[in-house]
Amino acid sequence: MNPFTYWLAKLLVIVIGRIFFRVKVRGRENIPQEGPVIIMSNHISLLDPPLLGAFLPRKIHYMAKKELFDNKLAGWLLGSLGAFPVKRGTGDRKALRNALKILKNEGVLGVFPEGTRYPEGELGEAHTGSIMIALMGQAPIVPAGIKNVKTGGRTTINFGKPIYLNDFYEEKPDKETQKEIAEQVMAEIEELLQMD
Repeated sequence: MNPFTYWLAKLLVIVIGRIFFRVKVRGRENIPQEGPVIIMSNHISLLDPPLLGAFLPRKIHYMAKKELFDNKLAGWLLGSLGAFPVKRGTGDRKALRNALKILKNEGVLGVFPEGTRYPEGELGEAHTGSIMIALMGQAPIVPAGIKNVKTGGRTTINFGKPIYLNDFYEEKPDKETQKEIAEQVMAEIEELLQMD
């Protein structure tokens, strides 16, 4: 991550977000000020990562599909902004190591548990991989709901209260329990999307 590029991009997105998207943010106080954190959000637009990152009080790193890094310029920019590639659907061990390293260094990891974009108003099913990362990295999950990402409207970003998984750190839960946790996170995100 290039700090200069990151802060310059953040400032630019804040200005554009305030002017063209009239971004309104609620629940920033729910984001722990230190320690590892995973922000889990719905995904409706290519603008979700920069908007969430710009209005988050801490630096954030994202997993981004590997194909985005195939273009050298896009790959450089994404890397400068703290993103790293993930081969979707493969159980990418390198991406997992990168994610866990960020959490071990008490950083913030942004994930879209649905794995891809869904039209506004629809939520996809959460993949359990993001829950596994939270458990392995011993990080609380802060659910986030982002809606109305279009110019001229009012984009809203709502951050929910952290979900702590301390009871599961000692003994990794089975797939069924991970699925239940993922469903709980998605239910929280859905609730955040209902807020005006």
